[in-house]
Amino acid sequence: MRIHFTRADLARTHVVEGPDVMWEVCGSLQALQGGYGRRTFGTWCHRVRRDLHRTHLAGPVGGRLFPVAPHAAYYPDLLTPVEGTLGLEEALEAILSTPRSRLRQEIDLLGGNGPGHGAWLDDLRSARTGALVELADTMRAYHQLAVRPYWPAIRARVESDIGRRRQALREGGVNGLLGSFHPMMRWHFPVLEIPGHPSDRDIHLGGRGLLLIPSYFAYLHPATIFNPDLPQAVVYPAGRVPEASQARPGAALGRLLGETRAAVLQAVAVGGTTSDLARRLGVSLSTISHHIAILRDAGLIISQRNAAVVLHTLSPVGAALLTNGKRHIDRGRTTDTR
Repeated sequence: MRIHFTRADLARTHVVEGPDVMWEVCGSLQALQGGYGRRTFGTWCHRVRRDLHRTHLAGPVGGRLFPVAPHAAYYPDLLTPVEGTLGLEEALEAILSTPRSRLRQEIDLLGGNGPGHGAWLDDLRSARTGALVELADTMRAYHQLAVRPYWPAIRARVESDIGRRRQALREGGVNGLLGSFHPMMRWHFPVLEIPGHPSDRDIHLGGRGLLLIPSYFAYLHPATIFNPDLPQAVVYPAGRVPEASQARPGAALGRLLGETRAAVLQAVAVGGTTSDLARRLGVSLSTISHHIAILRDAGLIISQRNAAVVLHTLSPVGAALLTNGKRHIDRGRTTDTR
């Protein structure tokens, strides 16, 4: 995927103010169907599948949402309206207002999409009375169960990434902002290349600019709006740091915080409950709780209760400390000649 900029596009390129609810809903549906990112989404997937069956939502979600938002290279742009940054109800209202011609065109691109799904997609394609309302109602119920309880963690991850992108913008302008996505995206004016994207095509912005949207549930590669005539956006995985099981914390960070506390901070970068973190690091619940309390009091992590669990994520300060520590270590490796 190659996105072509003009000078005017650079002036109109910016990062969202906060998470977009519909990109998170659609991304979570992808994660639920695809089964990828087990370390990141495994606990969430298990809980959501369990709760879907308990609340009898598994049928409507599987029969309505999976067909229209399949784990595939394409799903309709109408599911991710620009109103998603305003909130769920505003986004659903935009979906309900989709013109019939656009509805038919975008649903047609899905094809049959599996046995038993043709009738439901035909209902949407023909704008059968009540079909869009059923879609919106199912999305609302799914959001209530699978996304809303985890919103504090989603918001913290996304806002942490936004903070890093704004810093890149302050330090290097729009070129610095676009360059900050390497190697996920490669920027060489006038082209932003997305090497992992499944679609081999060119998009010419033509002065419209580009909206950059970090997403908690984006995982495999950045996603884009399919219709080249719509306002263009790139939705990308909100910045993640390797889990503690994959990489040891940098020596400088370890000296600052202590090895165990630095490892806890690094583990929190991918989010999780107290039990999740204890399991990843191989320590007791009492030990992990002790270090979490200290990191939280220092303003490095955020802990928010959702139902019966407490989710821990990095604060913007914690994310900056971890990112800058990694940069320091990387520079040391490139200049050390011993």
